[in-house]
Amino acid sequence: MWEVLLPLISFWMSFRVTPKKIDALLSEKSGAAQNNAEFAAPEAVRAASVQLTARAYKDLRDYMDEVYLLAKNAVDAGAQVVVYPEYVGVLALTMLPLSKQILNWVLHGKHFIGLDGAAPDPVRMAAVLETFGGFLNELYQTAFSGIARTLRVYVVAGTTLVREEDGRLVNRCIVFGPDGEQAGVQDKTSVLGFDNDAGVSPSDVLEPIDTPLGPLGVVIGSDAYYFERFKILAEKGARLIAVPDARGGIMPDLLRCRANEAGVYALYACYAAGPDEGPNVRAAIYAPFGATPTLNGVVAYASSAHICAVTARTNLQKLAGDLTDPAQTSRNEAFTKGDYLHSYRYCGNLPSSLP
Repeated sequence: MWEVLLPLISFWMSFRVTPKKIDALLSEKSGAAQNNAEFAAPEAVRAASVQLTARAYKDLRDYMDEVYLLAKNAVDAGAQVVVYPEYVGVLALTMLPLSKQILNWVLHGKHFIGLDGAAPDPVRMAAVLETFGGFLNELYQTAFSGIARTLRVYVVAGTTLVREEDGRLVNRCIVFGPDGEQAGVQDKTSVLGFDNDAGVSPSDVLEPIDTPLGPLGVVIGSDAYYFERFKILAEKGARLIAVPDARGGIMPDLLRCRANEAGVYALYACYAAGPDEGPNVRAAIYAPFGATPTLNGVVAYASSAHICAVTARTNLQKLAGDLTDPAQTSRNEAFTKGDYLHSYRYCGNLPSSLP
C-alpha cells in the first residue's frame, strides 16, 4: 500500500510546498533588517539558542511561522548568530498527509517516545527518505537561507538528512550567512541510536566555519559525547561552538564540562525535555566556569519548556585570557597530551600544538 501512497503524497506536496511559497511567507514578515551581524566585535558577540517542542506541524505556514518567529525574537534581542536544534529540517515530514500513519509504518507500530527510543525499519526509512528527500532538502535550504537573508543574521540551521550522490545518507548542518548563502557545512561524525538505525554515514571531517564573528564550530548531537570534537575545534581557533541536539538527557551537564574543559562557548539548541527527562534539558549557552557570574558555567538558560530563543552576550576576547589557564579549566595537559586520533582529517594540516 505505502509503495503506492508515498509517491502520491510526494506529488501532492510538490504543489503545496514550493520555494516560491516559502519566499512569499517570508516576504509577509519582511521589515527593516537590523544587520546585527555587521557589527562584529570579539568582546560582544550576541548568540541565541533555539528551544523547540517536538510536535506535528499543520502545514507550511505553521512551520515557517514558528521557526521564523524564534529567529526574529532572537534578532530583536541583538543576536548575530541563531542556532536551531538537530533534525529541525526533518520535522517538516510531520506536515505530510497521513504523517502519523507513515511514522507508525516506519516504526512497526511502536510508540514514538523520542529519538533515543526510536528504532525505524531501515528499509522503510530508506523508502520514506527516497520519496521525500528532495522535498526535505529544498524546504530546509529555502526556509533557513531565507530566514538568514530576511533577518540579516547567521543561522546554524539545526540538521536535516541528505542523500549524497554516492548514496551515503548524512546528518547535515548548514550554516547560512546574512546574505542567505551557505557559509559552511558540517556533517555528523558519530552514528548512534536513531542515526545508526536510519542508515546515516559518519563524517571524518571536523572544521570550523569562518565568519566575521570568528571561527564557528558545529558539534551535532551525540558528537558532544566525545571531548575530542571540542578540543579539535578549539585547537583550530573556534571559541563559539554551536550544538544542535535532539536527545537531551545528560547533554546539559555534559556541555557545561565541555565548555569549561575546551575554553569555549557552547550554544545548545534542543527540544524541551518531557516529564521523564527532568527539568534540566533546556536551550542554553554555556561557558568556562570563570566566565560566568556564579562560576557554574551557565551564561543563559531557558526558564520553561515553552518554545523560545535564549539570547546572551559572549566575550570571545575574554576566553583568550586567564580562562584558558589549566588552573582555571582543570585540564591536565600531561594526561591529555597525545589523545588526538590521527584518523580525523585535518585537511592535510595538523594543529601546531600536536606532536
